[in-house]
Amino acid sequence: MTAKKIWLAASAAVLVLAACGQRVETKNGETAPVAAGVTVNEGEPIDGDVTLSVPATAMAGTEIALTFTGPANKGDYIDLVPRGYEQTSGELAYIYVPAAVASGTLRAVTTPGEYDVRYVLDLNGARSVKAVQPLTVTAAEATLDAPASASGGETLSVAWTGPAGEGDYIDLVRQGHGATSGEIAYAYAANGNPASLTAPGAAGEYELRYILEGPGGRKVLAASPLTVTLPEAQLTAPDTARPGERVIVEYEGPMRSGDYVDLVRRGYVATSGEITYFYADGRSANELVMPDEAGEYDIRYLMEAPGGRAVLAKQTIKVE
Repeated sequence: MTAKKIWLAASAAVLVLAACGQRVETKNGETAPVAAGVTVNEGEPIDGDVTLSVPATAMAGTEIALTFTGPANKGDYIDLVPRGYEQTSGELAYIYVPAAVASGTLRAVTTPGEYDVRYVLDLNGARSVKAVQPLTVTAAEATLDAPASASGGETLSVAWTGPAGEGDYIDLVRQGHGATSGEIAYAYAANGNPASLTAPGAAGEYELRYILEGPGGRKVLAASPLTVTLPEAQLTAPDTARPGERVIVEYEGPMRSGDYVDLVRRGYVATSGEITYFYADGRSANELVMPDEAGEYDIRYLMEAPGGRAVLAKQTIKVE
């Protein structure tokens, strides 16, 4: 996924864990209050008895409440591994004990199944598992209430239910797109319900999806089909003009944010590199200055939308 979707799980001022291979303790270097009954050992690490308690079950992607005692060395950590896993590396999720003392949570993986939560003692790099508790991760569920059809560039209101975990989002993809990256548009669940997305600028069949974020990888929890059609536009301009003349262009169209009318060489198909343009917003001056070079040109109405611009109308003008 692109950098916009780096997953962060935070509780209070503490960065709980990141499932990306780098252990982190606190958010922005802040110090969180220590939980009663457990004191973090900032000095030389020591061995000692450990107790660990977790719920018997947790829903995929949610926070798991932790209760523990032990040496609480600053390098000790609590991890989540497949049931019966014995190595002290390759864990699916983890949190350093100092962060766990402050937050008391560990995030569950996104795949349902049988797992172990473990307290791992770290004596200057020599790790050992001191306590293990079983955890059953149950499937998370979500629903989407979204329109079945939309016009290109239209704002979509998508009501949803779901875990609403840190980093969960609703995205828009081509129908049949199986990856949890490469989406056309998206909105984080944390940004509100209903979510607001913009329909793409190309007609076709699409899907709106609820994506669960968390350790172990993203999961599609719900999908809703969407058919997109292109809106109509119309241009009215003279058939001919003189070099350098200012030509008034009347237009009708969806007037989406960023829509514009441009002038290009006849047959030019790219949606950039135009000779001149004005915004189709009902406020900008609707005139185009003709080039000095005689020839045939196209005046075009372009709609701005996710996935790329679309040419909705075109009229040829001859400069002579």
